[in-house]
Amino acid sequence: MYRLLIAALACLLIAPVRAQQGPAAHFFVYQVNPGAQAKFEDGYRHHLGWHRSHHDPLVWYGWTVSDGKRDGYFIDASVGEPFAAFDHRVDVEQDGADFRASVTPYVTPQAQLAYQLLPELSYGTPLEKRQPSDAVQVTYFDLRPGMQSRFEHALQAARRVLASTPAAPPHTWYRLVSGGDTPRYMLMVARANWASYDGFRKDVADLLANDQNALRDFTDAVRSSSTESWKYHPDLSNLP
Repeated sequence: MYRLLIAALACLLIAPVRAQQGPAAHFFVYQVNPGAQAKFEDGYRHHLGWHRSHHDPLVWYGWTVSDGKRDGYFIDASVGEPFAAFDHRVDVEQDGADFRASVTPYVTPQAQLAYQLLPELSYGTPLEKRQPSDAVQVTYFDLRPGMQSRFEHALQAARRVLASTPAAPPHTWYRLVSGGDTPRYMLMVARANWASYDGFRKDVADLLANDQNALRDFTDAVRSSSTESWKYHPDLSNLP
């Protein structure tokens, strides 16, 4: 019994510590260089191996943009931890050196973005629960200055409609903190496949069609929007 207790304690001591939960969502955008897709994927898998061997507690998701202006881009993200977790990343210097050797030769970095999860406006948070969907529909909303309050008021109304809509997929909202023009919001709608659009394809305006005040808040607030689809790659992700 004593030996069993010692063995159990040893396992606890060497087990990687899972990051604390929080609202941070860090996204990194890369354009894969022409003809380098296979080498990029091999290099990225190698780099994820570095994270595993160093017991990185942060989750890393990987997607390929499958349509729109950024078709073919690769996006990875670490979500669901406090912002302070990025102040205490595992061996940042070695991490960067391995990334530069394994991945950088095959990509052109495009953006580094920090978002904040808005759980009170979201209808489901699958990424934070480490339950990624096979695909995700991503829409960006650029707002007019000073309209955040009215926009979020409209999103609260939209969430209530989603909660009463059978078969509505998870809708997760994020607000941009750093890395681009603000005010900007991002909506991620979980999708299993293209057939899921046959079951549900309402946008925010559709959800607000029966609430004219909320619809007016939404349309007055939004300056422009754009949407694209991402394909999830389990083999280019790490969920410790």
